[in-house]
Amino acid sequence: MKLAWPALALLAACAPSSAPPGLTVYAAASLRDALAELTPELERASGAGVCFNFGSSGDLARQIVAADQADVFFSADEDELERVAAAGLVEPGTRRTLLSNQLVVIEPDDGAPSRFREPFEALQLADPELGLLSLGNPDAVPAGKYARAWLEQRGLWARVQAHVLPGVDVRAALAAVESGVVRAGIVYRTDAARSQKVRVVHAVPLADGPSIAYPLAVLAHRPNARAAALLVEALASETALAVFTRHGFAVAARAQ
Repeated sequence: MKLAWPALALLAACAPSSAPPGLTVYAAASLRDALAELTPELERASGAGVCFNFGSSGDLARQIVAADQADVFFSADEDELERVAAAGLVEPGTRRTLLSNQLVVIEPDDGAPSRFREPFEALQLADPELGLLSLGNPDAVPAGKYARAWLEQRGLWARVQAHVLPGVDVRAALAAVESGVVRAGIVYRTDAARSQKVRVVHAVPLADGPSIAYPLAVLAHRPNARAAALLVEALASETALAVFTRHGFAVAARAQ
């Protein structure tokens, strides 16, 4: 039986700013730290104040389609941006893919011996004694969808599915392992790197894992399209890409 991690509200973050308010950016939860650092530069470049709504890309896409209130969507999954595009809400010619990431298997860094044997084998994730496996909800959260794809490729999804603890976003999946409630999880490398409470057991080789892409686009029918376009250009700048790289993201080939 699947167990649900307690629901966490999406985080809307509007940094104090002298710039006039104007732009709302819906962004994947895994981008939170890098975008917080970049906010002053984004406001300078766009000439507008910036408010972020962070959450799982699936939830954000549904919100955009339902309410059409965002100026920019920065997704962790091409499919979710495509859902928004199919609804006619992407400004033509503004879509681009900037970043990539990597899946890692984690466990609590609590001083206890590792539950995993060396060399690591994905089959260990199906050991009943391991208990629950924390993932982003694979039905809605890109990190969870990527993790499921990797486990399916390894022939393990059917064996672990009943033991998955689905988080509302990748940060919730990380928090479940940080708390020690769950002894293993699969998250992005960038999220594991920011935590002092987990250790990486295995980094999924890029050649073996799913292709992880972070696309973004200006959204249509909004009053500040010019400022939104300038913000997207700033996110694709060398300055911004250097910040993303420092936070552990890889620059997508299409962004170079």
